Amino acid sequence: MTEQDVEARVDELVRGLRRMAAGLWEAAAEHPQPARARELSAAARALTNTVLPRLDGETVEADPAGRSGPEVRDTVPAARSTALEELIELYVADYARRLDEPVMTDPDLPYGQWKHLHRVVFGRDGDHFEHAPLWNDAVPSRGRAVVRGVTSQAEVLRRMHHRYVLRRDLDSAEGALAVQVLHACDAIRGCRAIKDAGFVALDELDLDLENLKWRALVTAAGRGAEAGSRLRELLGQVEVLATVVLELDTRYRQHGAEPALSSRIAGAAQGVQALALDWRPDKGALP
Repeated sequence: MTEQDVEARVDELVRGLRRMAAGLWEAAAEHPQPARARELSAAARALTNTVLPRLDGETVEADPAGRSGPEVRDTVPAARSTALEELIELYVADYARRLDEPVMTDPDLPYGQWKHLHRVVFGRDGDHFEHAPLWNDAVPSRGRAVVRGVTSQAEVLRRMHHRYVLRRDLDSAEGALAVQVLHACDAIRGCRAIKDAGFVALDELDLDLENLKWRALVTAAGRGAEAGSRLRELLGQVEVLATVVLELDTRYRQHGAEPALSSRIAGAAQGVQALALDWRPDKGALP
């Protein structure tokens, strides 16, 4: 077997390990038993943050004190607690973490209705959402047609209730989880390997991320006994994607300084593409 054959075989095995890591993350996110889910997550983290970086290490350095033999230097930065936190730190600026009012509008809102809410958002007089109904408020006129020039701005908000989520809707522990999902989706979409390199179909990814953000915010706004558990499941789903995206993005950003990473980038891109084809956030009925 030639050296090229050996290297091709190694690359194939490493790609298999990447798929295994993605499978472990997915299993951890979906497992109904918390203890078992933590075990799967720990195994996925060890494989992602320790095993794969060492297999992909290109730089070998001797111990500066001469006490041991050569050591492979990791090519992936030491993770914080999760891949999501790493991506958010890299790609979501501090000012972007301050939520606007409304935080988000329904991505399926038809233009004919959206234009009415748009004129409320960009009105000239004060904060029109200050006295808007919260998600759980009883609003008798919700769903009635809005007529431009006849319906007041306050009435627009009452009639379009449940087509937007406010900051005040997220004033809870569940809201904090939903904001994590929101920032995580923005970080994935904004990272250089996704935004600039063309490794995935952006239209499909945008749709999935927008639906996931809306689902998380609606779940938090509605609260209820199951909201926290459901949001942790959604965070697990986005963590699965973030783990492989972070690996690809790290290699992509290092490519200029280390051209030898080209083959590693291709392998990581295949892992993201394979997962993106199957990664679809739960699209069941909203709470």
